[in-house]
Amino acid sequence: MGVFQPVQDDHRSLEGRIVSYIRDLVEQGVLTPGERLPPERELAAQLRVSRTALREALHTLAALGLVEARHGRGVFVVGGSLQATAQRLSLALEARETEEESMARIRQLFEIRRVLEGAAAEWAAQRAQPEQIAEMQAVLARDRALRTAAEVDRALISELDGQLHALIAASTANRLLVLLMASLLDELATARSRSLVLPERIRRSLEQHAAIVEAIAAHDPQAARAAMIAHLDDVEQAIVHSLKAQGSGNQQERQAAQDQNQLTQTQDE
Repeated sequence: MGVFQPVQDDHRSLEGRIVSYIRDLVEQGVLTPGERLPPERELAAQLRVSRTALREALHTLAALGLVEARHGRGVFVVGGSLQATAQRLSLALEARETEEESMARIRQLFEIRRVLEGAAAEWAAQRAQPEQIAEMQAVLARDRALRTAAEVDRALISELDGQLHALIAASTANRLLVLLMASLLDELATARSRSLVLPERIRRSLEQHAAIVEAIAAHDPQAARAAMIAHLDDVEQAIVHSLKAQGSGNQQERQAAQDQNQLTQTQDE
């Protein structure tokens, strides 16, 4: 049996499933640092996906620092001590169970995001190549079409959100930053999912993404950093507000259940 198996169907887009599948193989050590992936046609056949979907997924994986395309040689798994550092950081952010710990984890995550992504936006405005800016604008255009559609596909919007942030990080030409962002992938995906449950975030996030990309395209580092920080602040506030409301609702449900139990006991007596 070969390393690569057909990608399983689930609620995510095909590109998202390919990214998750190959990332898991890297993290599990099935694909080792320096290993070359099969040629595009062969890999697409093994995964039973289109070459177009595979190409998009590999581009996202490259933006996340997990693979690297080497001209004339193929696509290779990226390895070294930076990956180990990223994995240790990811383990340090292991999910908690209580509401208080969940709230603390969100705040810690956004503290890290402000440092990493604020700098990423600033550097992207200084270093992004024309083709990278064009790609950000293309993702933004796809995102706008999805968010303004009659029926909103939140899962696909979340993936495009992540892709845009990954492209911004990749355009900094700072490999360590990209790897640190990749280590936060699961935490960031969870935060995005929580944020996109809120209807008002769908519109605001689009406007904020547009401001970030516009500042990067204008090569305005201060405006790019400010736009990114404003975006992250707004997302964090929305998620924290949602968690507090959820906690309040759960407390009311528990109180109602306790009241009902007491009433039942009184009636039994």
